[in-house]
Amino acid sequence: MANESDCVNENPASAPFNSERIQDVVLDHVLDNVSLFMGGGSSAERITLLMDSLQELSEKIALGAMANRVHLSDLPTFNGKISADTNQTVNDDQLYETRFRIVEQRGDNPKPIRDEVLSKAQAIESYGKEFVESYWGSLGERCPNSVTTGDRTLWFSIVRYPVNDQSMAQGNDVNSKKSYRAPSLR
Repeated sequence: MANESDCVNENPASAPFNSERIQDVVLDHVLDNVSLFMGGGSSAERITLLMDSLQELSEKIALGAMANRVHLSDLPTFNGKISADTNQTVNDDQLYETRFRIVEQRGDNPKPIRDEVLSKAQAIESYGKEFVESYWGSLGERCPNSVTTGDRTLWFSIVRYPVNDQSMAQGNDVNSKKSYRAPSLR
């Protein structure tokens, strides 16, 4: 019985995209848009800008949540436990982000002539917001997708891409102990 109890009480590393990460994303968003949240403009104009801002924030959170797996609980059994996700590396604390991928092929050649992986901001900057919405979708909901014109085919998909951010790693060392912030204090 002691072995069964030990097996159930293992504490894997926490998922990199958790409630603390969401708090950080919200705080960064408010700081980036402080003039919007602090006032200015007419009521209708301000509400429209606020809604656009919150839509942008919700998309950022959704893209982050999609790219990072959720740590589900394992199911205890008589002999041990059944993993909630058989492909999951339990102690993987790598943070991932959703990237927008475009692959271009010509004719019957299976080797692509172009293969780009872009952040959403880079995709919008390179191709325009309407193009991103039409072929990828704001959250990648149109993927996988392809368009063929003559002998040229463009393939659209979203991929999970590891975030290599030195400042985030340094910030985690300095702020390793997070404190709870009440909603009214955020």
